[in-house]
Amino acid sequence: MTATATRYDLTSVTNHYEQTLAPLHEQYTNTVNQGGQMRGTVGKLYEDIAQGIVYAVDPQLVVKHNDYILIESRSGAYHKKVQVDLHVYKEGELLCVIECKTYLDSSMLDRACSEFEKIRRVYPGVPCAVFSGQFDVAEETYDWFKDECEFSTFVVNTTTKRDSTNPIFKSCDPLNQQVMQEFAEWIQLCIDNH
Repeated sequence: MTATATRYDLTSVTNHYEQTLAPLHEQYTNTVNQGGQMRGTVGKLYEDIAQGIVYAVDPQLVVKHNDYILIESRSGAYHKKVQVDLHVYKEGELLCVIECKTYLDSSMLDRACSEFEKIRRVYPGVPCAVFSGQFDVAEETYDWFKDECEFSTFVVNTTTKRDSTNPIFKSCDPLNQQVMQEFAEWIQLCIDNH
């Protein structure tokens, strides 16, 4: 046991991450040009990690994927389906929404904030988070988005800065247990404030 006590048991989440990443690393070192397939698997992996943490906090929560919310245009004449990666429900009510990324760059953050704001037109004040393995947004740009849109950010790999020459499936970068605990605490706070 580590010197700092953890509130949530995230062992199964960490094991899933490591067991998914290990064969990708081996495939990367033993095959030619499989990057696209590996990136897709790693991208889904961060949704799995976030969802696993949600269930570690409260197994009664319901996590939905492809949970499109119909947003009416300001005039009411048009509608658009909107969603982010994970919509978390408690007893049938939307608790929070989470956008998951292997790494977060400026364009991805822009899209996430845009979707958060549209969702809040139907669910005012719903807590929003970006859950990412690594981070690649300039400080000034990030600060601008934080000033424009309310959201929390959790960067869960130990190497937080993205290096395109050393992707996660190559480096096998471990998860930051402290940040994963912070995300779990954020989920609990969403429950407590609901």
